[in-house]
Amino acid sequence: QACCAPPCWRAGMALRLQRPVELVVSAAASAVVAAVQCLTSAARYTFRTARSYKVYAALAFKQLGLRLRVNSKLQDIIRCKITDEVSSPTEVLSNVAAVAGIDSVDSEEFAALMDLTDPLRRFRREFALPMHSDGTEQVYLTGHSLGLMPLSTFTGVLAELAKWAAKGVGGHFTGELPWAQCEEKLTDLMAEVVGAKDPALEVAAMNSLTVNLHMLMAAFYRPTKGRAGILIEAGAFPSDRYAARSQILHHGFDPEIFFFEVQPREDGLLHEEDIKRAIDANRSKLALVLLGGVNYLTGQVLDMAGIAQHVALGNAQAAARGEPPILLGYDIAHAVGNVPLQLHDWGVDFAAWCSYKYLNSGAGCLAGIFVHERHASDGDVYPRLNGWWGVPFNPGPRFQMRHGFDAAPGAAGFACSNVNPLMAACVKSSLELLRAAGGVDATRRKSLLLTTYLERLLRERQLTSPRVAGAGAGVTSRCGVVLTTPTEPHRRGCQLSLRVVAPASGPSPPPKSKNPFEDDSSIAAIGGIEPQKVVSMRELELLLESKGVVTDAREPDIVRAAPVPLYNSFADVRLFVDRLEESLEELGK
Repeated sequence: QACCAPPCWRAGMALRLQRPVELVVSAAASAVVAAVQCLTSAARYTFRTARSYKVYAALAFKQLGLRLRVNSKLQDIIRCKITDEVSSPTEVLSNVAAVAGIDSVDSEEFAALMDLTDPLRRFRREFALPMHSDGTEQVYLTGHSLGLMPLSTFTGVLAELAKWAAKGVGGHFTGELPWAQCEEKLTDLMAEVVGAKDPALEVAAMNSLTVNLHMLMAAFYRPTKGRAGILIEAGAFPSDRYAARSQILHHGFDPEIFFFEVQPREDGLLHEEDIKRAIDANRSKLALVLLGGVNYLTGQVLDMAGIAQHVALGNAQAAARGEPPILLGYDIAHAVGNVPLQLHDWGVDFAAWCSYKYLNSGAGCLAGIFVHERHASDGDVYPRLNGWWGVPFNPGPRFQMRHGFDAAPGAAGFACSNVNPLMAACVKSSLELLRAAGGVDATRRKSLLLTTYLERLLRERQLTSPRVAGAGAGVTSRCGVVLTTPTEPHRRGCQLSLRVVAPASGPSPPPKSKNPFEDDSSIAAIGGIEPQKVVSMRELELLLESKGVVTDAREPDIVRAAPVPLYNSFADVRLFVDRLEESLEELGK
């Protein structure tokens, strides 16, 4: 054990402590770290070899056959850059199947080939995968709500506990994450994900999402008589709505007059031209625009760059007239770690996000903020709420306990209280894993393929419309699903949102086209029938869960599924569609 023990064990045992209780606590903490590291290694091995040797051998032979098909041409297709103009995700999937000589993308063979050639496949082993009651791994498709835990999080968190046990208050100034400035170890990692120019100036880790929105609005929402409006999108996450309305009320204005919402169109989606039109129409009344970068319910990705450009152009014109600007903020909780972001280049005034969805840091973990560098030193124009952690440290006078407030420039100046180092360790572990995978650019590429593959399977199996009993010999009723997420890949992230609908009273006509991607019309229109009723999304959620598939239901009638590129596979997607088809059959009876 002494020879195999990790450094943290040996270091803990080598500590020369005076009191026996300290020795016991330190040794116990270090032992726990070592035990978890051993269990982690054992868990990885168990996950990989959970199947019987017979099945494992069969898979090995199948992979050998698939490897023989991976020629240079196929590698070029798999590694090509995906753009709407050059190579769409649909084309990539079709080309892979054609070059590999696989007749259908809806086959176990095709999914296995995509997984075999996936550049990110090794990262699945870096996560703790929840198990179903039958002993198999769950098909976990709820990274949009709570990401899975990186196995390295064990070590990171327990290292901080061991340091606390061994050093006490001295932990503030020692180790890889000195607690007095542990959040500063995250800014470079966060800046890469959100597209900040100067990490130390534009990014800070603190608090939780809605708290940070309030902190930012306390500075950047400066209402005046007649100009106190906040514009958001209808269907925003409820907490954003609560926060915005309460800010209006807090400043003594009436939310019924100064709270503006941009409504979706009949397709259920927001249209950027409607947002721009609403900003222009209410310019004289607006002080702030606050939008969700990716809608939590539909999964729609807004054109954040285009909206920011429109606001900046309007502000330039307003400045020429001597009028104040409208500030723009984004809630990027469902965008960060999901889609590429360039907040600095887009000119966004501020943004806030959580870290427990696509950043995989754990429930309620440490959040982050972005403040554009042009606001680095304008606290006199946009006064912040102050606290002692907003005073810089090393170098800086934070621990000099001065009466005057010496604010750190930029985003760091918004900090009020010290950061929990256990949370910082969680965020650090997850962001380092994302960096090792190549960042969001790398994960976005796989994400486009995963969601396109999922949508294609739904269409090819004709699950995108209900089926009526009697439409053919031996045909039984089956529910269908309506995709409420945009069908254009660039307008969505990892998440697809599904509305389950019951069969109509009459038979469904055949599909319009053999090619499921030839018709760009809404999936809701495919089948040409009016759904009879909306089936409970809770029923579908529970049915899928009983079959080992984890999705989540959201009011009023949506089931969300998000194949996350770091830990989900193409085999996961196909298995989900298998289980979904079974569930829709059961719901249709």
